[in-house]
Amino acid sequence: MYKIETAVDEIMVNTFMKMGSKYNEQKEYVFSERSYQKALALRTKLANVNPRKHKPLLIDVFRALAELYESQGMYDFAIDKYREIITLSRILIRETQLVSYAILLAQTATKVANLHKEHHNKPLAQYFYTEALENYALAVEEEGYTYHQVSLLKIYLSLISLYEEESLFSHAEKYYKLALATCNFLIDRGLNEYNDELGKLHCDLASLYFFQANFRKAKKHYHTSLEILVNFKQKDSESYTESLAIVQNNLASIYATEKKYNKALIFYKRALPHLSSLAENNPTKYGYNVAVLFKNLASIYYHQKNIEKTEFFHFKSIEIFKEFTEYNEKKYNIELASCIIDGVEYYNQSTLTLYDAENILRQYKLHEEAEMLLGRIAKLRKNKIKERI
Repeated sequence: MYKIETAVDEIMVNTFMKMGSKYNEQKEYVFSERSYQKALALRTKLANVNPRKHKPLLIDVFRALAELYESQGMYDFAIDKYREIITLSRILIRETQLVSYAILLAQTATKVANLHKEHHNKPLAQYFYTEALENYALAVEEEGYTYHQVSLLKIYLSLISLYEEESLFSHAEKYYKLALATCNFLIDRGLNEYNDELGKLHCDLASLYFFQANFRKAKKHYHTSLEILVNFKQKDSESYTESLAIVQNNLASIYATEKKYNKALIFYKRALPHLSSLAENNPTKYGYNVAVLFKNLASIYYHQKNIEKTEFFHFKSIEIFKEFTEYNEKKYNIELASCIIDGVEYYNQSTLTLYDAENILRQYKLHEEAEMLLGRIAKLRKNKIKERI
């Protein structure tokens, strides 16, 4: 009698699971959920009777419910069911020592982490990404090790993003290095499509060092990135063109800081066509970068005592800042005023132009940068009066 009852329950579980799947396909979500919940109740009953057989099978029911909730945007309910799988996987790992459960746990923890990341719960996202990494580490000898490395790379990239948002740069640096090693591993296994990712990673890590003023390390990674990007060129890729422009522009800025103006000029000139191409297609995003690059070129030519080119690029940057005020009036107006002030302070432009800058800045009195620039104007005027005396 006992065996007959158990067999009936098993048949009913399978029936409810099929019904739940069918209702889900038909977008009858209420009926789908009810079917899955009935399957869960019966599977839980069976698991209490025969844990060895039926406890692992609970995973399928939890997953079906989690995916149903996720597809409807019911993220808290989805997370709850995914976490049931995680809890069950932890138990099964202890009981069986099977790596397959560690991989299941890692994959599910990644799903939960992704959901927390998307919905701005950074601490829990970091926690579950870390648990996923710990469990993937148990799969080193598995046949699908290369496949798991792809999953690891995605986790590293997510953690980099989270730590950079929190300005935890030492943590981000750690995962950059792991991501670089993983990319190299995948390329060594013949997955050459990861060359692009490798180039971008070197570029992004270099930028991390760049904004920390660690120019020695920044230069090293920018040059490595540049070598990879040039060797694996993708002309139609905006991300490729952007990476190339960032690398060359920032290398130029480093060399300018080091007063190596000839080298800076080379890289600014190389960055210009890439940025111009990007700005032509997406002026709101890249127009500012082109204007700043012209501003930097004016500075380089000034240091090289090339007055004609200094004036050309100075006025060109003013022209572009004026043109792009239609996309972001405040941002470009303040930059325009800054550029005008630079002309007076560094390039011997007429002090009368300061009135133009002043009129622009008075529109943004409460803006910190505008206040600072108004202070520069006042100081310049005092210095010019002293020179006359």
